[in-house]
Amino acid sequence: MTFQKARRTLKTALKMALPYGLVRAVQTSRERDQLIAELDRLTGHMSDLERSVVTLEADRQERNETRRQQQVMAEVAAAEEAARLVIERETFSRNEIVVDGKRIRSRAEAPLIDLQIDGYGHTIRIDHPTGPGTLHVITQPGTSGCRLEFGAKNQIFTNVFVSFFQSGGNFARQSAVQIGKDNLFNGNVHILAGVCPSTLVEIGDQNLFADNIQIRAAVEHLTYNVETMARESVEHGIRIHNRVWLCNEAMIYNRSEIASDNVVAARTLTNRPFTESNTVIAGVPAKVKKRGVMWHLNTTDDYLTAVGPLRSADF
Repeated sequence: MTFQKARRTLKTALKMALPYGLVRAVQTSRERDQLIAELDRLTGHMSDLERSVVTLEADRQERNETRRQQQVMAEVAAAEEAARLVIERETFSRNEIVVDGKRIRSRAEAPLIDLQIDGYGHTIRIDHPTGPGTLHVITQPGTSGCRLEFGAKNQIFTNVFVSFFQSGGNFARQSAVQIGKDNLFNGNVHILAGVCPSTLVEIGDQNLFADNIQIRAAVEHLTYNVETMARESVEHGIRIHNRVWLCNEAMIYNRSEIASDNVVAARTLTNRPFTESNTVIAGVPAKVKKRGVMWHLNTTDDYLTAVGPLRSADF
């Protein structure tokens, strides 16, 4: 007899020897344990499913809330843009802004020029500059009746800022900036108009501007004589004639005049007239350092046959 057959015979003999109820009880206990184990498994599975459902519902609600917020933000942005356009049109309508001979009524009509316009009664006439840089025109709220003329064939490589601001407690009123033609703006140039009526910043033709040039006509704070109580800081404007080379970080302040065919050296500060031509002006305060000098854009021998100092520039 094999082992398996002996085992079956012994199992049959035990069943016959044990009472039926005891055998059934053992079987029932096993079945109950199996059912409990299966129930525990199913319960765990249901818990996992419930957690998954909760997570999915939270994700759905979060997505819905995100979409709702995005929609609200888009609606707010659209409303703000619509309000901005209304204000912009109204602002442009109370100022005369002409680009390339055409009056414009929004920034979108001159996308390559940064027009930050406020105030009223301004006259701004611009011939579109060439080059990769940007012309920025800024008139602060409260300014009135100011004038900007920006001539033809001016080339900007970086930025030119023309600003009509508040200064010394006064807003710019009826002051002017006139910029001629064929000027080359190599770097950042900041032009701050005067605040007093009739104050003029005048820049001629074929001038060369290096980087970080400051041209400031506004008197920012008052100085006066303590005995006579007379004002000493009075705006007299600025005039830069033709074919002037302003080197890096030159500072041209109120009362300055630079005659034609001059060089203003780097980091020079001028605050008085220089009416002599063919000089090098340098220092703080500025003085004539050298006479009998002219300049040219290129360092080659082009100057020997040049019509002007910017003749080789791509205007």
